[in-house]
Amino acid sequence: MTRRLLLLLLLPTLLPVSGAADTAPSKAQLEKLKSRISELSEVQNRELRERDSVQASLREAELRISRLTREQRSLEKKASTAQQRLKNLEAEQAVLAAEKRTQLDWLGKTVRASYQAGRQERIKLLLNQEQPDQIARLLRYQEYYQRARADRLKAVNGELDELKAIALRVDKARQVLLDKRSDVQRHADKLQGAQKERQTTLASLNRSLDDRGSNLNQLKADQQRLQKLLEDMQRSLNDIPADLGGKPFGKLAGKLPWPVEARISTGYNSRREGALRWQGVIFNAAPGTPVRAIHSGRVVFADWLRGYGLLTIVDHGNGYLTLYGYNQSLLREVGEWVSAGDSLALAGNSGGNRTNGLYFEIRHRGKAVNPTRWCNQRVTLPPLAQN
Repeated sequence: MTRRLLLLLLLPTLLPVSGAADTAPSKAQLEKLKSRISELSEVQNRELRERDSVQASLREAELRISRLTREQRSLEKKASTAQQRLKNLEAEQAVLAAEKRTQLDWLGKTVRASYQAGRQERIKLLLNQEQPDQIARLLRYQEYYQRARADRLKAVNGELDELKAIALRVDKARQVLLDKRSDVQRHADKLQGAQKERQTTLASLNRSLDDRGSNLNQLKADQQRLQKLLEDMQRSLNDIPADLGGKPFGKLAGKLPWPVEARISTGYNSRREGALRWQGVIFNAAPGTPVRAIHSGRVVFADWLRGYGLLTIVDHGNGYLTLYGYNQSLLREVGEWVSAGDSLALAGNSGGNRTNGLYFEIRHRGKAVNPTRWCNQRVTLPPLAQN
């Protein structure tokens, strides 16, 4: 097919045109034409191989970015927890330090007063031989009091020493976490740069393969790949209950929320290319926007898929699946159970897409259905938990 197309394109440039009648091409001209077609075919095949190689590299880069982003979020949570712990310890330390100063002042005054009073009382008691039982009892009280006071002072000092040690450990741990977070951010920045370079290369290769049929065939192949994945998945998913603790998915048409708070830029069944139609919707979501589950279910796919980038698929039981593609990072692993509103991913432009967003589909027994018949803008998800 490609060779015939190239032949039709090249004939007018390689064959002479007579003013009176067509002149049959000479053997040399035909050989030259065949040679040129062969060269162009080889160039096209080479560029196709290069594009596949770039796609593979892009996949690896986007998966690494996803992993690093997940690690970074985890480190940020740990650093925030450590920082709050340190802040609490410092506040407690300040309170205890103030109490210590107050108690030390009180102890100092008490010691001096006790020393003076005790000295006089001891002398009086020793001189007073009329009540020996009372003397012994008062002396024991005085010893108990002094011992309790010393124990209290020792305990206060011990608490402060312990708090200082804890504060030092927490501060050190926080610094380690902050350093680790900086390392992750630097790696993510490098990978983002590498991803942009690969996307630029991919765009250049796509321009060099400016063949409508070639692009259409790739889109068809992407859709077929997804369809096969879903069919294989459907055959193996038999343990998802139809009722996951609330109303079944199938009874919630028009009552489900959208996965992101963003504008829909491409509608369901709108023209994609040629006779192909979009089987889902695309949201114009900013990079890093939380992508959330619209209903409870289990994550059955969390990986990179050509044409859809970083993709998460959630099974809601009874043959219902939701698909979330083009993500910057995946936050859930296969097998995890999620509730409505749980974060699944962060929106992005993976898969070689030029713009940021989220691709969203709803499937029932493998067949795409119109999401606008299921999701309602007036239905909102609960607020995200603050880290």
